[in-house]
Amino acid sequence: MATLNQCSFIGRLGKDPNMCYTPNGKAITKFSIAIDLGKGQKPLWLDITCWNELAERMSQYLYQGAQVFVQGRLQKNIYTDKNSVERISIEIVAANIQLLDKKADNAEEQEAIKEDTSAK
Repeated sequence: MATLNQCSFIGRLGKDPNMCYTPNGKAITKFSIAIDLGKGQKPLWLDITCWNELAERMSQYLYQGAQVFVQGRLQKNIYTDKNSVERISIEIVAANIQLLDKKADNAEEQEAIKEDTSAK
């Protein structure tokens, strides 16, 4: 049986991204985006995680309020909270992220962002 785990979303960042490194030196950046579900509905918030070079680039270019296109796969995480209750969370592990609006003010910076975010 064939399987497919792929998703795409357009949304806006709720906060600046948070980047750190794992103990073995891999970069990881996390952020959340709000997906507009239409008139009269509250936005859907999705947690996004990206790794390695993509994580480093996105920590430089993304900012609160930025509109982004995210492609990736769904990942389920099971953890125990501080009250010893088992919880499940779903996140998007990004494979590709494109900044849809630009923070940069001049054309040279905008082109650098475009080239860097479309690399790989």
